[in-house]
Amino acid sequence: MKILLSADCFYPAQMGGPSNTIYWQAKALKQAGYEVRIVATSQYLPTSIPLNQWLTLDCGEVIYTRNPYFYLPVKHLWEGWKSIQQADVVHVNSLFYPASIGWVLMSRLVSKPVVWSPHGELSPTALCFRSRLKRFILSIVKRLNPAVQFHATSTLEVSHIQQHFGADALVGEVRNRMELPPFVGPNPVDVASQPYLLFIGRLHPIKAIDRLLIALSASKLFVESDYVLKIAGPDMDKAYARTLAKLVQTLGLSSKVSFIGLVKGEQKENLYANARLTILPSHSENFGNVVMESLAQGTPVVASTNTPWQLLETERVGSWVANEPDKLRKVIETYLKMLPNEYMGYRERAIELARQQFSIVDSADEWVRLYEQVLGLNKRSTELITD
Repeated sequence: MKILLSADCFYPAQMGGPSNTIYWQAKALKQAGYEVRIVATSQYLPTSIPLNQWLTLDCGEVIYTRNPYFYLPVKHLWEGWKSIQQADVVHVNSLFYPASIGWVLMSRLVSKPVVWSPHGELSPTALCFRSRLKRFILSIVKRLNPAVQFHATSTLEVSHIQQHFGADALVGEVRNRMELPPFVGPNPVDVASQPYLLFIGRLHPIKAIDRLLIALSASKLFVESDYVLKIAGPDMDKAYARTLAKLVQTLGLSSKVSFIGLVKGEQKENLYANARLTILPSHSENFGNVVMESLAQGTPVVASTNTPWQLLETERVGSWVANEPDKLRKVIETYLKMLPNEYMGYRERAIELARQQFSIVDSADEWVRLYEQVLGLNKRSTELITD
């Protein structure tokens, strides 16, 4: 099977979860013996990566296209068109990147089956940002009514897709998995010198970092402790980043909060491993890769109920709570006061859960079943048209 994937942002770029998720998926498929190609843009890519040429990587054949205008990516569309004609299945990532509609139309023009992953873009909260543009693009997609198989990472995302495309829309659910990094383990010296809580992710209003800051400012336990909050992630929204910086000052948290920017590789794994707790207070997440990344290093997670992570509660590896400041405060204080033996139980269960449920090793079959399903549907549709 020849599988083609689109990506507006792709590893080693580090700008949002899909950059890595698509890479891990492609790598697993290639290791399982499938022929994989990825057409990506050069968005947020290190300058050392060659552009506009096919590269043979551990995830398949990849081309990073240079496009002078991100929202009019002529090169990305052209390379996509050439590759679509050779593919058995076309997997389009992102709903609102304008090139995605072009990819879907080109695929249908030559009767290629399409899997389309919105990556959480249809959640009500996500639709509030740049809402006019998104409503316009959605109206176009609905009018075109392309015959595609949607992909969702959670049951909640399945419902979001069907709300917009109808209860009979074809939606396959395949959860995100990851290539588990080497286990680092906490460094006792670092923890003793500066214990910390961690937020990691892009600085954007949808992440609700302001609510986390308000929660911590109201916690006498946190304010009077040695704990600090480290906020790691790229500055995706300049206005929001300025709002957060000002809020830190207004709340009197200047000595308790540090913005450390984008982290990756070994630095990121050490950051997870040495945190007391990772906190994801988002208004919306279709998945939230940071949760499984944190669990893989044994660090429990507090995630908001706007994320699909009730599993944190049932498996006792963290907490799933509304992102109201007072509720965040109370649950965070639970982990600050937790006795060592109880806390170590959370860490041990987190590591085990990550290994059992989130490793991408030997998981290619999940994607292959989805691709074979859409191949079969496409074949039957073509036969009906021919007849």
